Amino acid sequence: MYQQGILKVAAATPPIEVGNVPFNTKVILEMLNSLSASIVVFPELTITGYSASDMFYQEQFLSSALLGLNTILKETTYQGIYILGIPLDIYGALYNTAVVCQKGKILGVVPKFYIPNHHEFYEKRWFHSGRDSHMTSIFLLNQEVPFGTLIFLEPDKHIRFGVEICQDLWATYAPSDDMSLAGANVIFNLSASSEYVHKDQLRRVAVLDHSRKQMGAYIYTSTGTYESTSEVPYSPHQLIAVSGELVAEYLTYEMKPNVLVADIDIEGINFLKRQDSTYRDMHFKHMYQYQIIHFHLEETQTYTFDTLLNPLPFIPSNERNQAVDQVFQLQVLSLVKRLSTMPKDASNIIIGISGGLDSTLALLCSHQAVLRLNQDPKSIIAVTMPSEVTSHQTKSRAMKLMEHLGVTILDIPIKDVLDPHLEGLNHETLDVTYENAQARIRTLYLMNLANKYKGFVLGTGDLSEIALGFMTYNGDHMSMYAINSGLPKTWVRMLVSYYQEIYQEIKETLQDILDAPVTPELLKDQDSEVSIGRYDINDFMLYHHLVQGADENKMEFLIKHAYQLTNEEAVIYVKRFFKRFYASQFKRQTMPEGPKLLNFSLSPRGEYRMPSDIKKV
Repeated sequence: MYQQGILKVAAATPPIEVGNVPFNTKVILEMLNSLSASIVVFPELTITGYSASDMFYQEQFLSSALLGLNTILKETTYQGIYILGIPLDIYGALYNTAVVCQKGKILGVVPKFYIPNHHEFYEKRWFHSGRDSHMTSIFLLNQEVPFGTLIFLEPDKHIRFGVEICQDLWATYAPSDDMSLAGANVIFNLSASSEYVHKDQLRRVAVLDHSRKQMGAYIYTSTGTYESTSEVPYSPHQLIAVSGELVAEYLTYEMKPNVLVADIDIEGINFLKRQDSTYRDMHFKHMYQYQIIHFHLEETQTYTFDTLLNPLPFIPSNERNQAVDQVFQLQVLSLVKRLSTMPKDASNIIIGISGGLDSTLALLCSHQAVLRLNQDPKSIIAVTMPSEVTSHQTKSRAMKLMEHLGVTILDIPIKDVLDPHLEGLNHETLDVTYENAQARIRTLYLMNLANKYKGFVLGTGDLSEIALGFMTYNGDHMSMYAINSGLPKTWVRMLVSYYQEIYQEIKETLQDILDAPVTPELLKDQDSEVSIGRYDINDFMLYHHLVQGADENKMEFLIKHAYQLTNEEAVIYVKRFFKRFYASQFKRQTMPEGPKLLNFSLSPRGEYRMPSDIKKV
């Protein structure tokens, strides 16, 4: 199953019986014929069992394994690629191999490089290393097939996968490290891993780190509890990781088979590789010479996700509380650092408070920062600047917040300045000019108050607004330090919720802010999400475009699955997002400094570089 750059992969652990090849052949066939994934990897020595020991010497046993493989090739109805483990006698030397197959054909055979012979492992008694083999092809089941260092290529879909076996993963310089330098973006590992206390943690870290440094996907499966336990138990651990992140995992010590399925964004992986200069510096500096084996996958017309798309991709699925606390600490420390570099007599914070999410987070962060510096909260000059369209509710929330924190409060209505200004422009329409005039007058007040009170203006705008250009140029767009500029709206919301536990006395006020519609209140009853769409969907698109490189067609495909949108709704969201994002680059070119807190930034100095006059077609 493949569509729009998304590849479905699987890690399988069948209920084998060690030494019983006919039975193993049967259960492998049953598992294969039920799969929808494009590529599936089975454990090390799948067909025979890993712990068959001196049975590997026996001609009849090896012949039985070949007969089992031949049966699978002829009888499976599975159309994708499957990778099986089998012992092979090649010109008198026995190899522990992975056989890569599709539609009755053996695409290639990869031997295990590193043969463990320490602690509980005794493999060198039976197997020869394929690391220094000069063979490039062998005859197997009446087919001449490539052998040795292989990379399997689907050229139209830019899928390049390699295979390694168990111990190869643990080597100082793993075969997959070399494959990645030769261009592989997916690695499959057939394993039979013994289990003891905490080894699952070591295994998880190893897989994650391989996917990180190789900038690709790593799919690992182990043989499970079906192996002999005469000396050691074996792990049923299955892991699928992409670029250092765990996508899917399965681990149980019950005797039951399992198939772990995940959806891999191949286009996203290739996007990351193109960005990384370190990878480019190492590209093609690999040790081994590879044969490139072509294969073909059909484009799936209807794709179903086994790994449910995370509708909040900026927010980690695992260890979320730890991540929130870390971002909280980093944001506060960023402001502490900025304050500590200011002259002592010019370090007051001037901040506009609207009663909305963004200014609330900036104010709470400011309060935490001055407390850490043992400064008086009165050094925070919090300014509310209501206009005729400011609601009583937002003004009330802003006042409650400021009063509780003990900051200096300035209440400056802008009507008496706004009306003459609009009259001077001979402007009477409630349009964008009316809206932007309010934002610019508020910024003018803040900048001049910074001079008066010897401080600096702290910006409140967030990353989502910066991406969509939902800010007034030289209005709320401008400040002297943009503390929220590294956080999308979904993160702003989560951090304000986090602050509820710190500020219990105003927990209800913060909840009211969280529950209220997001609005700039530049027009009466204005709702931002009516104009630009839901922020969670916009943040999803921002992530997949800038972090994964998704284009318009793929974005429509993704948001339909993530949010159950109709085709028409998806098209509207995507067209609006891309139009706003690229048309707003001129605002980002002059945006103030602010801390990068997630894995990307829109700073024109630090990370995102794009000319303002680009034409996105």
